[in-house]
Amino acid sequence: MAIYKPDIDKLMANDDVEGLIEALFHEDLVLRKEASRALKYVGNEEATDALVETLRYDSWQEEYSVMGSVRAYAAEALGRIGDKKAVNGLIDALEDPDSEVRWKSAESLGKIKDLQALESLIYSLETDEDEYVRKFAARALGELKDPLATDSLINALKDKEWAVRKSSAQALGRIGDKKALKPLLNVLNDEDVDVRRQAVISLEKMKKHAIKPLLEKLYDFDWQTRAISADALGRIGDRKATMPLAKALSNSRKRDENRYVRGKAAEALGRIGDVRAIPYLEKALEEKYIYVRKRAKDALDLIEISPELEHYENEFFSFEYHNAWLISEINQKGKLLIGFCSKNNIKFSLNIKKDVEDLTADEFADVIIDVFNEQNALKVTKQPLNIAGYSGYEVQSDNFEVDPPSRTSVYIFRSNGDLYYLWFAGKPSDIKNTSKYIKITLNSFHLKL
Repeated sequence: MAIYKPDIDKLMANDDVEGLIEALFHEDLVLRKEASRALKYVGNEEATDALVETLRYDSWQEEYSVMGSVRAYAAEALGRIGDKKAVNGLIDALEDPDSEVRWKSAESLGKIKDLQALESLIYSLETDEDEYVRKFAARALGELKDPLATDSLINALKDKEWAVRKSSAQALGRIGDKKALKPLLNVLNDEDVDVRRQAVISLEKMKKHAIKPLLEKLYDFDWQTRAISADALGRIGDRKATMPLAKALSNSRKRDENRYVRGKAAEALGRIGDVRAIPYLEKALEEKYIYVRKRAKDALDLIEISPELEHYENEFFSFEYHNAWLISEINQKGKLLIGFCSKNNIKFSLNIKKDVEDLTADEFADVIIDVFNEQNALKVTKQPLNIAGYSGYEVQSDNFEVDPPSRTSVYIFRSNGDLYYLWFAGKPSDIKNTSKYIKITLNSFHLKL
């Protein structure tokens, strides 16, 4: 008699968690794999116990390679569900013979953020032979934010793999232990630019403690280190950095030889907003390189309107916005912030789609276009755009069939597996008149990765 095989796609489409749980224990091992993968997307706390049981390694599984994938998907699903009942099972899985199971378990423990996992994650960071396990153990320790992990993370800044060093620098920034200040400064000489950039982001979070060391790095032999140090000083925003940055931009004796560094110095001066920088920025308008001239012009515009700007910051991101805008945190159903400009009735929102593995910014822009077309928009445009250092897209829709006519501008980019989009809507004339403020918000948007 034929064995009944459930239709996993149908169960998933119907959000049939109970049916998928039953499929987790089917004698067809490939079906188990498909069921555990499906529970990544539709699972809830009802599936926790079954997934923990599925995660448990048994010696018979060594003969069936597919079971490694079953356990790995189960670990991932438990992280997405976020039920603390899974913590012990995930801690045990840090010793699984399959490295993918171990790193996905570490990643999930970071998402659940239970301090019970602290010692086990530290042990994985210090001893696991697989670089992905060490990388995700470091990330998870950053999510736990316990200073007890600081020493191990500092040691991991010397790991042979750049991804581990980068994740360790990121974690130290999240923890914020001042003990990490000097080691992070040493990382600014790391051979990998991504590691250096992450160290600077972490130093930003230490604010005033990092200013003097970052100023010293403005004279580093490596131009990339000088550039990311200038960027960090601008994001910290302390006026102590004004004159060193101004001199790096256009002082005859101390002008930096690299145009990219000069451009970053100009950007930083715009963020700081100190009027003492104006003569240096005006001089930079005579540069032969458009890269520097453009950033100097943007900085001058920003200093001019800086009294009209407010600064928004939380532990995840920051940006500048017009002081007439009212911003509210809501953090529900993918919407992080909503805003409203009382001056001209522009609506604003910041949204996120988390863990979108297969959806690119380009593809999501096309989804937005489809939505606008379904709304019978008169004109829809799409163009690539750099959004605060991220490659992204602008989608704009005009609808003149409504009263009053409306324009919607959506700005889309991806970072670390998450997709962000900023949404501005209002009358076309108001959107146009506010475009410089929208540009400032976009250019100042900063993810604290």
